[in-house]
Amino acid sequence: MVLVDSNVFIVDRFYPADAVYPQNRSFIERLPSLDGAVSILTLMELCGAASYRLSTTELDFWLYRFSSIYPLSVVNVHGLAGKESEAWWHDFLVEIAAKIAQMTLGDALILREAENYDAEAIVTWNTKDFSRRTRLAVLTPTAFLRQH
Repeated sequence: MVLVDSNVFIVDRFYPADAVYPQNRSFIERLPSLDGAVSILTLMELCGAASYRLSTTELDFWLYRFSSIYPLSVVNVHGLAGKESEAWWHDFLVEIAAKIAQMTLGDALILREAENYDAEAIVTWNTKDFSRRTRLAVLTPTAFLRQH
């Protein structure tokens, strides 16, 4: 599985004039052939960032039917099922606290999910935010397409 960061979808939807848009669009077009996913936490971050530019109807569609817009899985927060809420919350906070000492909360959330799901890679335009902070491959959409 490849976990995709929110900035890939932000570029696709809102920045068609951006210099990376053509490469980003090529990656988006390849999504149906990938084992791609987005974390529910990343989806919520994405909807929050996009909320000022989307209608209520479109925002609702993104939040509840995202995989019909972008053909990938929406994965639940790792470890939540089968654990008591207090124990899960404690473990979650410990893991996130260790990561936010080095990065933003949004990046810490996607990194936690990617590592716990043992993702093949994180695909993001902000590779510097993750470099040297994980054992996982961190690739731009362009680099991912070159390798695959």
